[in-house]
Amino acid sequence: MKKLTNLLLATMAMALTVPAQAQFKTDKEPSPGFVKAIETILSDYPYNYRHITGELVEATGDWHQYVSTVSLPGSENCVVGVYHSELDTTASWQALMFRSETFSKAAAAYKRLYQQLTRCHLKMVDGSFYYLDGDYEEASEDVDFITSALTIRTADERFREFYVELELLYKLDEWVVNVNMVSKKKDSEVRPDWMSGK
Repeated sequence: MKKLTNLLLATMAMALTVPAQAQFKTDKEPSPGFVKAIETILSDYPYNYRHITGELVEATGDWHQYVSTVSLPGSENCVVGVYHSELDTTASWQALMFRSETFSKAAAAYKRLYQQLTRCHLKMVDGSFYYLDGDYEEASEDVDFITSALTIRTADERFREFYVELELLYKLDEWVVNVNMVSKKKDSEVRPDWMSGK
């Protein structure tokens, strides 16, 4: 009788657990493949994406674009852009994630991607996790370009100028959603002295 009671309790516990887990499996939750791809790309940022840079796609002056060997699930294409000049040797990573002639569909994809990105993390060598965090910029059909920027809040100096930019922009006759991983200085650091009053 005790074995039967334990079996019934275990069955009831499983029945209660499954619906609770199911409610978290929404389209807002990134797939394990999405999370893994983001982690791989983030990990290679300090190396200028050298380990995930594939064949050359286009070369325009000092700016070259290469195929990314790591793709985000659902993306149309993923590229690594690299400057080859004496002044700038930085690289960026970009994924074209969505395109539509309908603003509402593109805005929904933009919002969903932002939520998915905030559930992605970078695992450090010591085993600690740092999640992407930022400020969500609400989509609006009144402007042609909207960007939400996320950062990794870590003491690792290599990520001090790192941003993940999720952008929704209007191009020719359609709305496009891109994920960009870039290095850029704060406006206050690149602003000319005359703008700051110095």
